Amino acid sequence: MKRFIAAILCVGLIAAISTGCAYKDALSKDNTATTQATEATGNVATVDEIDAKNFSDNLQGLSEYFAKKEYITTKDGKIDESTVTVMDASLIGAKEGKKYATAYGGKAITIELYEYDVRNLNNLNDTAKAVIESVKNSGEFTILDLPPVKAYLSNNGRYIMVYTDASIDDANPDKESDNYKHREEVIKNFKSFI
Repeated sequence: MKRFIAAILCVGLIAAISTGCAYKDALSKDNTATTQATEATGNVATVDEIDAKNFSDNLQGLSEYFAKKEYITTKDGKIDESTVTVMDASLIGAKEGKKYATAYGGKAITIELYEYDVRNLNNLNDTAKAVIESVKNSGEFTILDLPPVKAYLSNNGRYIMVYTDASIDDANPDKESDNYKHREEVIKNFKSFI
């Protein structure tokens, strides 16, 4: 009887050791998989490393660039169309325009992007020329009888952006606030697009 109990204990001990080894092997595989996943993730471009030159030089490309940079709202890796308003770009002589409702730091933001066909300056109408010149000279433009709108012109002269964040007091901005720094980053990347 003692030998029988000893045999059962030995079998149980062998089973426990085998299970323990298998558990350890499973952890090793998980660790390897985790390490491989971490290494793979390390090769993925971060938001800061996204290069504008990898996007088309048009409004769609600029919008996709902004989505990858996380400046506009995305859903399932694509621009969230429920946050997009197609603008009447003809009011400022632009070819096309879209407004994106988004947020940063818990504050509502709108980003309007407009594209001009500056590759053929003869195609620009007087309104387009006046708006581009006004933004270039004063950083704002006026349409209809509305107050002036603060805007930014891309370095290539092809795009205009209107960035609205009510939490930033333009008369006396807090340059240390996260929203101010975010706006400056967006402006910098917008201006240097393509």
